[in-house]
Amino acid sequence: MFDLIKKIFDKPMDSIITSDMLSVTFALVMTILLASLLFGAALSILYILTNRRDGFSKGMAYTLIMLPAILAILCVVSSNLSNANSATALSAISIGGALTIIRFRSTQGSPKDLSDSVAALTLGLACGRGFIGVSAVLVAFMIVVMVVLSYIRFGDSKCPKKLLKVTLPESLDYEGIFDDILAKYTVHADLVKIKSSNFGTMFELHYAVNFKKGINTKEMLDEIRCLNGNLNISIQNYVYDVQA
Repeated sequence: MFDLIKKIFDKPMDSIITSDMLSVTFALVMTILLASLLFGAALSILYILTNRRDGFSKGMAYTLIMLPAILAILCVVSSNLSNANSATALSAISIGGALTIIRFRSTQGSPKDLSDSVAALTLGLACGRGFIGVSAVLVAFMIVVMVVLSYIRFGDSKCPKKLLKVTLPESLDYEGIFDDILAKYTVHADLVKIKSSNFGTMFELHYAVNFKKGINTKEMLDEIRCLNGNLNISIQNYVYDVQA
């Protein structure tokens, strides 16, 4: 194992897996496993620190630690099969399975979660092929970039978009009913969704709104309640990639 570690520092951009290796050794497996776990842990900590303000998923933090190690071992096993076709097929299946998991995860999370998952996948592939130095460069690059973006609050809006949900009785004409109120309290408002509820006896209007600074939200809700018959009203953060 110490010879492998020495090789990492002597030639950091080269693979520690060479063509003269006839079989997988315990030292090789442990070096790759520990390196991938270390890089995955660094990526997970980076994910937690850069998402503290908006909230983060505990399961996602665990996944970022384990995914590189699991994929690295799959790559090690596939690269040492005697049949080249079998090795290629196993590598393709393992990568395809990892991408499928990422695609499933991205439907529930944010685009940033997707980029973190792809980074974990890349780390696993690089470590599994023996490119420990390349993986270290990728982790260092991501730490610098994500810390800078988080510090300058890149992409944050001065007027965050909210989702306003208003319930109306089906007998009430909802066309333009709240236009005056929304013009008074919001910078911009779009009616993004209309759906019926309660067996068609109610309508639920979804507005994507940007509130003006310093408004009294309670006063706005009171004015809306006077028009919707005191039915349900809710305000929540707007999720761009998941329609409410």
